[in-house]
Order: sequence, then structure tokens, then C-alpha cells
Amino acid sequence: MNNKRNFFGWALSIVCATFLIGSCGGDDSSGPPAPEPGQLTVSVSSSLTGAAFDLTIIGEDIANPVQAVGSHQIYTFASGDTLSTAVIGQVSSGDLLRFSVPDVNQAASYRVTLVEVAGTDNALLSNSNFTVIISQ
Repeated sequence: MNNKRNFFGWALSIVCATFLIGSCGGDDSSGPPAPEPGQLTVSVSSSLTGAAFDLTIIGEDIANPVQAVGSHQIYTFASGDTLSTAVIGQVSSGDLLRFSVPDVNQAASYRVTLVEVAGTDNALLSNSNFTVIISQ
């Protein structure tokens, strides 16, 4: 009888410990967050006014580039993970264009380079006077 009581006490301890250990674990459904499709924005800032911007954007699955401001014109050429873009419109600071991506949380994985910028007189301006960034 004493052996049965010891066995049941031991078995009950094992079962309780198993439930306790199982309940201490995190939510097994957690993991990386689900991709959040959306748009990223390319913006420029400068004390000068540019009238034409030649940009290169590099990143995976760039789609649907559109003008950020109604008065701008954009011209694009996509090849692989590279989007070459010309934005025509007078801007010193503000948004140039937007493009769709499969996950806006990966904005840091996209790069934008200002290749050339021209002023209102069509003369090339120094790229160092302009800062371009990609943001959500």
C-alpha cells in the first residue's frame, strides 16, 4: 500500500512539473512579425532648389513608383533589384516619389543614391548640397 502511495505521489509530481514547464514557455505562435506591405517615400533636403533629380534605388521587389507631389513628373526604368528614376519638378526639401514594397518594416534594406541633380537653369549642381533618404 505504501508503495502505491509513493508511486502515485511521484507520478503526480511528474505530471504537475510537466504542466508547469509547459505553461512557462512563450507563445509558440510568436516569431518574426508578418510582412506589412506598403509604400516607402524618397525625400530630399537642401538649401538649394533642384529641378531634375536622377536617382537610383536598390532593394528587392520595388514596385509601382509614383510621384509624391502632383506637380512632379517621374520617369522610371527597373532592372532586377534596381530602379533608376528621374524626377522633374522644383524641390528644395520634400518628398520626391513613393514606391511599393512587400514589407515596410524592412525600409533599412533599401538604398537611394542621388546620381545627378540639375537646377532650374539645367546646370548640374553639386550632389553634396542635397541629402536623399528613404522612409516610411
